[in-house]
Amino acid sequence: MEKKYKFLLIGLIFVNGLMAQDIKKDWADGKLTWNDFSERNYEQGVSEFNYFLGYETGKQKFGDTIVVRNFAQAYIYKNLSWVNPKYKTEQYLRYNQVIFDIIEIHRRRLQIELDRMGSFESIYYSCENEIERFYIDSNGGSNLGSIIFWEQKMSDELDFFKEESIPKFENRSFGYAMHAGLGAGYFTSSLGEHFSSTINLIYGFDVAYKQSIFYINATLAAGNVTRDYSFSDEIWNKKKRAGLAVLDVSYGYAFIDNRKLKLAPFMGLGITELSLFSPDYMDENDDEKKGYRFVDYNVIFGINADYKLRTKINLAQSWIMNEKVETSIRARLYIAKANYAPDLKGYSINLTIGICGFGNMIRLK
Repeated sequence: MEKKYKFLLIGLIFVNGLMAQDIKKDWADGKLTWNDFSERNYEQGVSEFNYFLGYETGKQKFGDTIVVRNFAQAYIYKNLSWVNPKYKTEQYLRYNQVIFDIIEIHRRRLQIELDRMGSFESIYYSCENEIERFYIDSNGGSNLGSIIFWEQKMSDELDFFKEESIPKFENRSFGYAMHAGLGAGYFTSSLGEHFSSTINLIYGFDVAYKQSIFYINATLAAGNVTRDYSFSDEIWNKKKRAGLAVLDVSYGYAFIDNRKLKLAPFMGLGITELSLFSPDYMDENDDEKKGYRFVDYNVIFGINADYKLRTKINLAQSWIMNEKVETSIRARLYIAKANYAPDLKGYSINLTIGICGFGNMIRLK
């Protein structure tokens, strides 16, 4: 009995738009029925199975993890596939189901290659060739014994090529981050006697190697002079606006880093600058003539706590390696020592809350 068989052209293309659900069927929608085929009364030919195998770029959400990837797609075109009514039997339906299983296996293989940026052109040809082998082996669906053999073969391969929701991966050694936040600070000792608490803006960058993290951060803070301070022949008057700038370069180590939390104490060098920015002192020559700025180089230490809100895994980048980005709320407690003068020294204690994006290149297992 002759079997007429037709393939749609398949290749490296994207799926354009959304197709109506009544004209296509995915393998995950369930086993084929004869309702998935139209009827055509041809004198010769059993059926025609038209399908698509390709991919589209999109994203899926799994809990607090978003996966961006090239999604392998495979489905039967119901509006283009047909069967001769004389052959609407259980045996020929099982024959077509094996073909559908072969396509699904190759869709899963295609997904593996897409995620790993491998060479996937051969997947398309492999799919066509295996369908052709099945067609010849089963004599176009008339050999029930061959169909039963291929059903078991496909069942084993479907079990082997498991569907991956989130591919297994491991972080590469290097990481990088940016963060920004708002907070407050206050001074101790004689600094606290002369200056009020501050409102802080912080921003910075991280560079990580495994669990070691190198921080570069800048803080701009604003407060008031709460008590007159005199030095040489100058006076910082009460109620004037004062500013604090902190630049630090420090080293930290993430001793806790799990799915939801990262804790990293750190220590390094802090450069602090205390200055006035009252309009009375804004003359462009004032800084050269008067001491309205103090600068000190000293130790800074503290701890970063990152509470992870979501993870984004990007597997669809053709120009760089796969990437994981964790978006976190970062709480940063840091203490900078300052010794501007014997009667003007102490600690600046600061707490900021902000947003951090931490990225890692990843390697799929």
